[in-house]
Amino acid sequence: MVKRNGTASTRRTYNHSNVDTSRPINQLNSQIPTYDWDEITQQMLLGAFYYGKAAMEIPGGILTVKTGGKHIISFAIILTSLIAAFSPLAAGIHVGLLLTLRILDGIAQGMITPAIYTLLTKWADPDKRSKMISIVYVGKAIGAIVSNYTSAWICSSYKIGGWPMSYYIYSMFGAVLAIIWITGVSESPDQDTRKSQTITPNKTIPLYDILTSKPVWAIAIAKFASNFGYYFLLIEAPTLFSTILGVDVRTIGYLTLIPNCTIVVTGLLFAAAADYIIQQKYLSILNTRKLFVLLGFGISSACFCALVFSGHSVVVVEVLYIVISAVYGCNYASVLPNPMDITIEYSGVVTGVTQTIVSCSGFLLPIVIGLVINEENSLKQWILLFLITGGVQLFGMFFFLIFAEAEQQEWSSNNEEEKRSLINRK
Repeated sequence: MVKRNGTASTRRTYNHSNVDTSRPINQLNSQIPTYDWDEITQQMLLGAFYYGKAAMEIPGGILTVKTGGKHIISFAIILTSLIAAFSPLAAGIHVGLLLTLRILDGIAQGMITPAIYTLLTKWADPDKRSKMISIVYVGKAIGAIVSNYTSAWICSSYKIGGWPMSYYIYSMFGAVLAIIWITGVSESPDQDTRKSQTITPNKTIPLYDILTSKPVWAIAIAKFASNFGYYFLLIEAPTLFSTILGVDVRTIGYLTLIPNCTIVVTGLLFAAAADYIIQQKYLSILNTRKLFVLLGFGISSACFCALVFSGHSVVVVEVLYIVISAVYGCNYASVLPNPMDITIEYSGVVTGVTQTIVSCSGFLLPIVIGLVINEENSLKQWILLFLITGGVQLFGMFFFLIFAEAEQQEWSSNNEEEKRSLINRK
């Protein structure tokens, strides 16, 4: 554990003594290597993935237009599986090699989200997009929850090999997934001539129009604001519980697990509700998206401001934490499916552009937290962080409400086709 101003924190502990870093440190099991990497090195290793991911979002979106989403995802799964298999070996050879693999891993996974959107635009009709994208993101959330807890168990189980085994196990799962994906997934439904149309490989992508599109920036800013708040809770909630509220580590695990599970349930419910509203024509697609943005961002902003008055009450903080996580499920009904509303053909590129902006939240959040908390970790500093985060939520909400659209844009060559589809549904 490390300390901030004399207060214990749940952050990682490192041995900074003068030891030979060219070989593993035998502490608990002579067969399981550990390495004496300083804080800067470890932060570089953690951040390397996100630099690679951010750098590949836009190119990944362009590649999906050129080659199709299935092929991109197949390549990404295979590459990440190989990287996982070789990571323990790379760590033992040189930290620079592991750093390189982390960047490559980010590059590979940076292509997946744009590719998913490219596939979904071919499979999902306008009144089913919220539900389809919610299933994808709920799957990611469940995967994160399961992998976090199983990885912790594997890493602490020295009888089966400790932390290197977690890489090997996930590599094997990746190989199985690659086989299932390649043999069981199609680029588009062949029976639907509209959805199964192929994209001309040499088609010029209107990247400038996408980059200067207000609806695209509305999605990007809203997603940035949402991720800023979500990552703030995901990363810093354990520190808040430990350093300010004095909760023990075991209890913190349960307190953070409940909100993470909540978003899985609410995401599916809100998405189904949005599609039902659109199908029954109670609201237009645009007004449906704005309704759930208003609910999600408005309530989360209010809860962050309410945290200011929570004092040292663990119960109040946990309840607000759960509510914030629950309303983040509104994103599955609003911001996340919106790229498919404004363009069929280039939704992967739009997603790549917006995800690049969103990735900045992962870089800026630690900077903001570091500047606010600095060397003093007290409730006063946390109150300021709550207000900043709530303000970011409000900004994202208003930006989306003002500039968002839900019609195919002029730069999308499929706009007339989408209009015909909507007319046929009326």
